[in-house]
Amino acid sequence: MSTEAAQHLIIGQGLAGSALAWHLIHAGQNCLVVDRPLGESASRVAAGLVNPLLGRKIKPDWRQAECLEAAHSYYRATEAELGGSWWDCCEIWRELADEDQLAFWQQRREDPLCAQFAGPLLPWLPDWEGKGQAAITYGAAVLHAEQLVNAQRNWLKSKQSLCEAQILPSDIETLASGKLRWREQEFESVIWCNGFEIAQQLKLPWLESRLSQGCILDLKMPENFLAPEAVLHFGHWLVRHGEIWRLGASYDWVWSSPGEPSPTAPQELLHSLNQRYQGEYQCLRARAAVRPIIRYSQPVAGALPGMPGQYMLGGLGSRGCTTAPWVSQQLTKLLMQGEELPADLEPIALLRAYEKRQSKLAAR
Repeated sequence: MSTEAAQHLIIGQGLAGSALAWHLIHAGQNCLVVDRPLGESASRVAAGLVNPLLGRKIKPDWRQAECLEAAHSYYRATEAELGGSWWDCCEIWRELADEDQLAFWQQRREDPLCAQFAGPLLPWLPDWEGKGQAAITYGAAVLHAEQLVNAQRNWLKSKQSLCEAQILPSDIETLASGKLRWREQEFESVIWCNGFEIAQQLKLPWLESRLSQGCILDLKMPENFLAPEAVLHFGHWLVRHGEIWRLGASYDWVWSSPGEPSPTAPQELLHSLNQRYQGEYQCLRARAAVRPIIRYSQPVAGALPGMPGQYMLGGLGSRGCTTAPWVSQQLTKLLMQGEELPADLEPIALLRAYEKRQSKLAAR
């Protein structure tokens, strides 16, 4: 641990905590990031796909323009400084067989805001028996998130800014001065970035976390199976990570252990693959983690109501690779300069909505 007093205590070293620490440290702030010893987490297991056109209605994501720009800049900067390669631009071959979705695609091709992403409709490649046509999505990317957070973990260690430990809310003491103390060290702020555990550990029902476990399979495919920059989207994803292809992800709303795949998830994924690919492959392993999804499936960042000096950055869900860089930038501005966050990020909005619903229920 650094002998120089840290101003900010960041809990969790996934995509959210790592990005926040990166921005704060590069702005001249001292941080201590506390994380448990390495294990499965959403940031490590995720396939890391950045998709500019989402959902059945094939629309741009929440604040996509700001988030995509920030993501490209941030990931390229981390590669340059840390000497790695984890940000790959790609094209998505998306399966479209539904007439409504084909109509949406044509609309997106004519929409000035979407035309740069919505490419042509093409026949499927020879080795792939996809349904309908392949809609080509431009401007997509794949983040090899586990490589990034591992590199950032080593970077934080080199700065003596990482501590491997478990922190509970009861471990943090609020001092009369307004500072917060943990293990005899005082901080100006504590930021909870520990994914799906935020709502549970802090006992905040108004966060309304919709926790979903995702399973991803690592596959060995033939060397000539598709180009490295091609990603297949057929209800599930098939994404290349070096010599390994990653197939995912499942959505399981009930599970016995966060880091262990449900018994049926691997079979579900392989069944979907076998319907479209008849070639040989080898399934190397199955991994699972819990997505931190919060109401509206949008990130939440800012001051925690009723908890002076404590903040959160969470709810990144399955789009954290896209949103984490921009959201962490906004939170950095708040912590350093007191600059107001965009209203659609603030936790207080969720609390007020929760209180309103509870009031209506009580009045019945």
